Amino acid sequence: MKLIIIILTLAAAAAGAVGGGGDHRQQPVLRVELFRRDHLLSPLVDSTTSRPNLTMSEKFLEAVKRSNRRRDAIVRSIHEAAAGRRAAAAANDDAGAGVSSSSAYYNIPVAAGDGEYLTQIALGTPTQVVTAIVDTGSDLMWTQCLPCTSCHAQSSPVFNPATSSTYQVVNCGNNLCRDLEVVSCDGGCEYEYGYGDGSSTSGVFATDSVTLGTGSVPNIGFGCGHTNLGSFAGAGGLVGLGQGPLSLISQLNSATVSKKFSYCLVSLSSPNTSALIFGDTAVSSATGVAYTPIVHNPINPTYYYIGLAGISVAGRSVLYPTQSFAIDDATGNGGMILDSGTTLTYLEVGAYIAVLVALRAVLTNPIVSGAPYGLDLCFSTRGMAELTLPDMVFHFTNADFVLEPQNLFFMVNTAGTVACLAMAENTGLSILGNIQQQDHLIVYDLDEAQIGFQSTSC
Repeated sequence: MKLIIIILTLAAAAAGAVGGGGDHRQQPVLRVELFRRDHLLSPLVDSTTSRPNLTMSEKFLEAVKRSNRRRDAIVRSIHEAAAGRRAAAAANDDAGAGVSSSSAYYNIPVAAGDGEYLTQIALGTPTQVVTAIVDTGSDLMWTQCLPCTSCHAQSSPVFNPATSSTYQVVNCGNNLCRDLEVVSCDGGCEYEYGYGDGSSTSGVFATDSVTLGTGSVPNIGFGCGHTNLGSFAGAGGLVGLGQGPLSLISQLNSATVSKKFSYCLVSLSSPNTSALIFGDTAVSSATGVAYTPIVHNPINPTYYYIGLAGISVAGRSVLYPTQSFAIDDATGNGGMILDSGTTLTYLEVGAYIAVLVALRAVLTNPIVSGAPYGLDLCFSTRGMAELTLPDMVFHFTNADFVLEPQNLFFMVNTAGTVACLAMAENTGLSILGNIQQQDHLIVYDLDEAQIGFQSTSC
């Protein structure tokens, strides 16, 4: 199947309602708004990370560079996690005693400073607003805290725990503390948490009330960072939404809120924000959501892996090596993850080459070099108001994810005469990036260990 689109017209999408059923508990409505780091409403203080005068194509190409850095960091994380498991197993053999599996959650080497989506939450009583990166590829929730030993510049005031009546330092016997790399227990649970771009946070692990939109949840554990190295895109901290026990979504489950969240990302060109909703309301009104099981990767338990069974382009199946998306349990290599912080979609080399061949077979536009843009498949749109472009379908287990042309191709020059495929190759891991996720309701249902998709106008 082919679709006709006007590639020079990028439709602005209104924020959509999200919501599928749940149990009958009375749950608070927990909804916040996501905004891109280059959104006009972004509070980033560093002019190099938030430049509203850039054209849409320039913003996209900068996002591509950040995406490549994050991909490289995630791949490093897989290798380091596998090496860490081997070292832990060896130490366990030598000591003849159990080694805590919590170490797998400590160092999540992603490029946290390049956060693509941010939000505003509130901590404490009375509330103090914090602007934070939102990341489905890490677990720890943390914010910069007074007094600062070393704090980077941020747009909102630094959180002051001394003024919150509900703030409490966690003791070292707490289960959440056991899931951290604890460096000291002199004054409570003291932590360190590092990222692959060299940034890090360290301080005291504590609990406090967290307000998400109009709903508040008590006793959520977070890092109160007194020493924080890196810029973190000018945000005051980070909200980890991975599958580990330290993540906000895991803690909400223990706070009588269902272990579910959803988001609906607007297109890169839209002036609107994107909804991020937690609990049963994340799926309460959605119909036609197709679900695929979350695939467990024992080496990388934080990431959201899903099983990709096939790919089709313009209605025809793409033939690629059969093990392209299989996970190697021994090394953690392979598979596909969803990642909100990665812009492009990356496919294992053999499958990617097959997809390029399939696309070139149906594209009628003149092919041009993608080297100036750091992309592989580009074509000319010069003199064309309307284009006939193919769609693509990722056939996940029990769920088809339809990628229309606006999720596949992006204009990369200011003149509007060259468009490129928003995908790239990778070895050892495939990633479903946020360009492809735009204008889809994405539901993370950890209670049922599944992820849902629905095409919609966000």
